[in-house]
Amino acid sequence: MHEVWEPTAARRGTIVLLHGAMAAASTWWRIGPALAEHGWQVHAVDLPGHGSAARFAGRFTMDRFAALTADRLPDGIDLLVGHSLGAVVGLLVAARRLRPVSALVLEDPPDEAPAAAVPAPVDRDAALRRVRTSNPAWAEQDVVHAVDSAFAVDSDGFTAALATQPRWDLAGLVASAGLPTMVLAPPTGTGGALSAARPALRALVGPQRFVELDGGHCAHRACPELWLAAVIAFADQVLPVSDSGHA
Repeated sequence: MHEVWEPTAARRGTIVLLHGAMAAASTWWRIGPALAEHGWQVHAVDLPGHGSAARFAGRFTMDRFAALTADRLPDGIDLLVGHSLGAVVGLLVAARRLRPVSALVLEDPPDEAPAAAVPAPVDRDAALRRVRTSNPAWAEQDVVHAVDSAFAVDSDGFTAALATQPRWDLAGLVASAGLPTMVLAPPTGTGGALSAARPALRALVGPQRFVELDGGHCAHRACPELWLAAVIAFADQVLPVSDSGHA
């Protein structure tokens, strides 16, 4: 899937949204249109092995993961936003110069791959009940998208791919990218994926661009208004509107 939301206000530029593990482009169903209302053309794509994207084949490294993702992105990206695994992939796209990127938003980027195999759900109704109960702040559409996206993942291929590179240097990738970067993360001890790299990332991006949102690992689902306010404010700061109307 490649979702595109065209701007409904004077065009500012291009934002790309990359989803996390076991999700799909549909996770951005509310975020994409909201950003388009602020003048952004917004793209959201399925990562390899997720949604309708190609299944995994052969040996998969994170660099290959990023390269295959970059092949499906627009040539010029003003703001690249990634959640969880998508944040790591977005960092690699920027740090490896696979696409021109002007700024980054990283939503709860993980320090490492899951230690255990990524399980595939087997009972949709049970999965819906579990996700709904565990995430009372989510809209029903978020619950449905989360479950249906998990069923669509090539879980065996994805688990094998993550095993090739179980850890990555988040701070090193941010430094290599050399771009204005904002990190969105839940408060310490509230179940987020960002752990060991947290102090280094905070020091690197600065306290003003390390924003804590009390929405767990999926703040764009749990507190979309706060998420949007933070991202829009960051975009306005680092990608100001020029006299021509573009960022």
